[in-house]
Amino acid sequence: MTRYTLRHFASAEALAQETADHLERHLLGTGPVAVMLSGGTTPVRVYQELCWRQSRASDSVRVLYSDERYVPADSADSNYGATIPLLRQLGLPESRVFRVHTELAWQAAATRYHEELRRFMNGNGRITLGLLGLGADGHTASLFTPADVARGENLYAVAVPHEPKPDRISVTSELLRRVERLVILVAGPEKNAIVTKLIETPDQVVAGLALRNATSIEIWQA
Repeated sequence: MTRYTLRHFASAEALAQETADHLERHLLGTGPVAVMLSGGTTPVRVYQELCWRQSRASDSVRVLYSDERYVPADSADSNYGATIPLLRQLGLPESRVFRVHTELAWQAAATRYHEELRRFMNGNGRITLGLLGLGADGHTASLFTPADVARGENLYAVAVPHEPKPDRISVTSELLRRVERLVILVAGPEKNAIVTKLIETPDQVVAGLALRNATSIEIWQA
């Protein structure tokens, strides 16, 4: 059974600082290892903090993404695009970044992402830290419905239709259960109700369904 640990922070700034500390330590790992980044306002503050610190990654660390909107990489809505300054500061070449290639057809982009993650994991790769968000509707990554979770069975990445557009590509429950440490970042009082529901009745929340096979999850809330 999945265990949720809730940790409160006095402010969004304190949350970002602590997350940056943890992410910085994992970026120094010896590999093959990877860290999973998430989109959203709170993670972006973390990435800015690491840029200000002039952090560098070890030569064996890779980066992947919890999800991506099906938009060009230079779009303001691209999770990958939002991290380009961080990747440059970390000294991570393209060859060590698992990104969703949205220049491909939507389904082909999801398939390529799955295959790249599969090769990494089958090659004894480890994802030592994964950052996630939690929507007020209970979604995480780009898994919005129980059908989205089910669609990813036996896959590491899946194409997710979404209205309004753009469509998405998301990691799956299968991938999330392989992450050694999962931290859900939550900021704002409007998320209080869904955090409580996730902890108390996870099977009634899409994020709970997606994380059902994970052993331990931390929720960091400001």
